[in-house]
Amino acid sequence: MSQHADRDLPPTRVPQRQYVGLLTQLTTNTLDEDYRAVAEARDTDALRRPGRRSPVALVAVLVAFGAMVGVSALKTEHDRPQLEAEREQLVAEIHQRQDDLEGLHERSAELSEEVSALRERLITHTTTGRAAARQIDTLGVASGTVPVSGPGLVITADNAPGTSGVGGGGVILDRDLQMLVNGLWEAGAEAITIDGHRLSTLTAIRFAGQAITVDYRSLTPPYEIEVIGDPDTLQSRLLETEGGQMWLGLEANFGITFDMADQDRLTLPGDPHDHLNYATPAGDR
Repeated sequence: MSQHADRDLPPTRVPQRQYVGLLTQLTTNTLDEDYRAVAEARDTDALRRPGRRSPVALVAVLVAFGAMVGVSALKTEHDRPQLEAEREQLVAEIHQRQDDLEGLHERSAELSEEVSALRERLITHTTTGRAAARQIDTLGVASGTVPVSGPGLVITADNAPGTSGVGGGGVILDRDLQMLVNGLWEAGAEAITIDGHRLSTLTAIRFAGQAITVDYRSLTPPYEIEVIGDPDTLQSRLLETEGGQMWLGLEANFGITFDMADQDRLTLPGDPHDHLNYATPAGDR
């Protein structure tokens, strides 16, 4: 039998061929005539429409956009003097508030010295009072509330030459000074100041705008860190700490200045914040 004999159907299979033809028609013509007419009408209407916007409409849109930009520019230029005046007034107020704050800090330090003198006068008349005075002095050195003198180290830290603002690799950040101070405590420092501000357990070193603040007083580079401690070991032990290693990396990789010099004698002021915020004395004192 030939391979194509199965296509020569006998007369009795004609109805089956008509059935297959109907299935083929249903699968190839999935849309009925009404749907087909609507689709053809839509395609014809789409062909009649223009393929792009009218040039007049585009020009109108561009003119409107240009007018909006021009109005915005004129308004900005008109408001510029007022904005500059408001900015200058705000800067002047900030400087005035900083001066007032410095004055309050100085007055607080004066009052603290007066209180200390009165306390010394009262407690030196008895043996118990003298013992208490010695204990207060010892604790005052550790807490940073009394002035101290002794040999130590002066560190001068500055941004890399040619850098400005905040965020560049050559700019000293608040966390850099925090790491340096922690390294100094770890190396055996007994007292530390940054630009003359004594550090204590309550001192905050942080960013405020684009300036580093110590106890909310803004500082500007170069920063001078004075440290009282053993000058024979302070430098070497500092460079062994994590903070010292980080500063060596800042100096080598970003050009930040990090100079150290031993000093035979330094005098550091006390921090006037000698009150406790949370803790209270234990026992019946």
